[in-house]
Amino acid sequence: MGKKELKVAFLLALRSLQRGSRSSVILTILIIGMCFTNMIFLPGLFNGIGQSITKQVVDYEIGNVLVSPKSGDQYVSDLGATLSLINGMPGVERATPHFTKGATLKYRQRILGASVRAISPNDEKSISPLYTKMIAGSYLGQDDTGEVIIGKPVAGDASIRQEDEFQSSLGGVRVGDSITIDYGNGYVKDYRVKGIYFTGWSQADSAVYVTSTDMALVDPKAVDNADYITVKAKPGYSETFIKNELIQYGVSQKVQTTSDLLAKSMGRALQSFAIINMVSLIVSIIITTVVLFIVITIKTINSRRQIGILKAIGVDKEVIMHNYGFQVIILGVLGIILGIIVTLGLAAYMAIHPVVTPEWSATLYITPMDLLVNSVILFCAAVVAGYVPAYQVSREDIQTAMRA
Repeated sequence: MGKKELKVAFLLALRSLQRGSRSSVILTILIIGMCFTNMIFLPGLFNGIGQSITKQVVDYEIGNVLVSPKSGDQYVSDLGATLSLINGMPGVERATPHFTKGATLKYRQRILGASVRAISPNDEKSISPLYTKMIAGSYLGQDDTGEVIIGKPVAGDASIRQEDEFQSSLGGVRVGDSITIDYGNGYVKDYRVKGIYFTGWSQADSAVYVTSTDMALVDPKAVDNADYITVKAKPGYSETFIKNELIQYGVSQKVQTTSDLLAKSMGRALQSFAIINMVSLIVSIIITTVVLFIVITIKTINSRRQIGILKAIGVDKEVIMHNYGFQVIILGVLGIILGIIVTLGLAAYMAIHPVVTPEWSATLYITPMDLLVNSVILFCAAVVAGYVPAYQVSREDIQTAMRA
């Protein structure tokens, strides 16, 4: 079939859509657009959840690479030498130790169990954006003692009754208030609340932070030991590269990347997300294909007399078939464009108003490749749905078509 015949078929398709029912055309485009949005929204949301959790784990828990004690050891020992070695390696932005102790917090009549994390505040700024999340007061100074920063859920809200709280708290601690921390080893101390922060990551928000200098007074082991060391990679360096460098340069402790840890803790959840995404994609393709097939079948059946006339005046059956095929292609392209616009609009909206839960917050994570792949899949489904009924009707003889 030559270019001339294809041009004729395309012009016939345009004229047919222009003269046909506008409401039918608009609804068909709307259906295709919504099917495209459905195909990409759920996978994009799950990807957004995964990206959000990964970012929060990196920012507030383990960095890009986690150095933890060897099997059988309680702490990462010889801390000074280990930090010097790690910080001197290529690709490492900064490494900082964390030392954690369980404790009981007391404020007025409230008692709350919590995890107290000892950090080096200046080094922590290179690893975590925690210092940017202060909603009241200020961040810790490098050598502060007798001062803490606490998460918003730990501080609580004085206007909410204890029995109505979603999460146990100290009942409304404010900056400048004094809280008592009982570490359980006989060390009890009053601390001034220097600041209150909120990250949106529950594990970080349910903790209390003190300086390493202060923790050394609580437990002398904190001077040259750590529960773990978080390592931040420089831009352009992969987690795997940093891990291999650490092992190669003689870091004897256990070294794991964020991906290693998430694969263990979230492997099944991510697999479930992948299954849901696949089911959503298949259902959307089937719905779109069936809808287009029904629309084009009805349209071609109602146009059988017109098809008979076209055949009678000598129009080739392939031109007739491509005429209806092009109609579906045009509708499919317009529907895909509408779907992309709606999807990008939702992504922009959710970037400003993310889905927030007590555990994580998420936006719609969509890449250009996601848009391209889903567009191609939906376009192919539209072509199949359009050409099958068009091919069947175009093969009828003139008399059968004219009698319709």
